[in-house]
Amino acid sequence: MFLDQELKKIQEDKNRLVICCDLRRRLVHIEVQDIWSGVRRSLSNLTLGLAVAEQILNFLRDRKGSCRR
Repeated sequence: MFLDQELKKIQEDKNRLVICCDLRRRLVHIEVQDIWSGVRRSLSNLTLGLAVAEQILNFLRDRKGSCRR
């Protein structure tokens, strides 16, 4: 009887541990996805910023060139 109760307690502890590990694995997966989406967003913003800066420089060069004529 005592051993049955002890085995049942061990099994319940094991089940809780399995659930806890699964939740941690899922949390890590979500955090990694969040980090990658932040990196992609930063790169996208950087690319957009560089494109805008290039357009501004081209505009200023064209404007400077037309003032010399």
